[in-house]
Amino acid sequence: MLEEIIKNPKLNKYLTSFNIGQTLFLEGDDSQDLFILISGQLDILKGTTKIAEITEKGALFGEMSFFLGARRTATVKAKDDVKAIRVPKEEITSFLQEFPPVGSKIATLLAQRLEETSQIVYGLREFSDQLPDAVIMTDREGKILTWNTSAERLYGREADQMRHKPAEEIYEEPQVYKDFLEEVQSKHAVREKVLKIKHPEKGTRHISTSTTVLYDGHHNLQGVLSLGRDVTDSQKLQRRYERFRKWLIPSLILLVLLTTGVFYGYAKVIRSYETMDVKKQGLRDHIAKDYLVLKSLLTDHFAAGDRVKTSHVMRDFFNIQDKKTIPYTGLVLLGKDKKVFNAYSIKAGTDVSKMIGSSYTGIAFSGSEESLHRVLALYRTDKDHPMGCRCIELAFEMSKDDDFLGWVAFQMDMDLLKRKYGIEEHDFRRFQFKKP
Repeated sequence: MLEEIIKNPKLNKYLTSFNIGQTLFLEGDDSQDLFILISGQLDILKGTTKIAEITEKGALFGEMSFFLGARRTATVKAKDDVKAIRVPKEEITSFLQEFPPVGSKIATLLAQRLEETSQIVYGLREFSDQLPDAVIMTDREGKILTWNTSAERLYGREADQMRHKPAEEIYEEPQVYKDFLEEVQSKHAVREKVLKIKHPEKGTRHISTSTTVLYDGHHNLQGVLSLGRDVTDSQKLQRRYERFRKWLIPSLILLVLLTTGVFYGYAKVIRSYETMDVKKQGLRDHIAKDYLVLKSLLTDHFAAGDRVKTSHVMRDFFNIQDKKTIPYTGLVLLGKDKKVFNAYSIKAGTDVSKMIGSSYTGIAFSGSEESLHRVLALYRTDKDHPMGCRCIELAFEMSKDDDFLGWVAFQMDMDLLKRKYGIEEHDFRRFQFKKP
């Protein structure tokens, strides 16, 4: 760039040397000296990461800190032994007067950078208009250079209206946006943050903003590029879900307490056709209570096909149970086609993910048409029964607004039930859970 100029012997008074590994200046320094490379090679670092090299004889570097009065945006270290012209900031004005060709070259360099930037901005505008996301590019001062058609729709403002306006004006909380940019620059990485804007017609909207900082070859700040998309609806849904999670456990406990009281009276409605002893009646009522609790919590998520939320409900259901007396080892949700939609198990070593999508169509759903439940007998293998063990599940109908959704099946702990209640498989067929 300045290889002819550096041959001038008058420049020798500015000549300085740096040994291999020596730092010329550090990122964040307020030094504003100007450098011209005579020989050797330099590494440009952001933090501890190398981002570029300076190898061209006569290359100019460090000039932007002087012209902008800004701190150094990167660290420059000698990759090998280096000779350079170093002009102290207080002498740069007299230096440029004494050596006009240097000033001319700097002006040419800045003009080239401006032309490159203009071409980039034009090309980016043409390209970004084809993108579904809102694209905004600002200069180093934060003023808008590019604003694509998606941005016009998302932010409710025309491109001509926003050009050369500060980008922070579109946000409800400008300081939050400024803090976000400072974080992105300090970490030198793409960051995503949900920011609030005030749409002229739609009011407050939540915009997911992904931002990256643009630098030139010497890591001088050139501007900021941001992509935005409207996540208002998902933000509302997330807040509702967080409120649901926050109150789920207390609500479950309350429901258990309420339904426990209800079932003292409900036992008169749900009558067995045959006499049972007190323990078996208590177990039947306990199962009925748990079914009603699960039905109230699972129905909407099951109908919506939301496997994540049904998993949370089933997990929380087991978390509030007494592990020593719970009569179930797991839960299975079956769709209308009797395929497993979701499952949960408290048995060690059970991989319920392998169950999802499997079919119950070959399993008999035995029981009275007048009862809500069916008895299922099937064989499952586990670490204790590698050849298979006969298992019993009680399946209860799931519906919403008279629309049949499928079944929720309780996987029964037969060893515990036989030991504590004297329950056998045929007892479940004698249970009656009357339909409403």
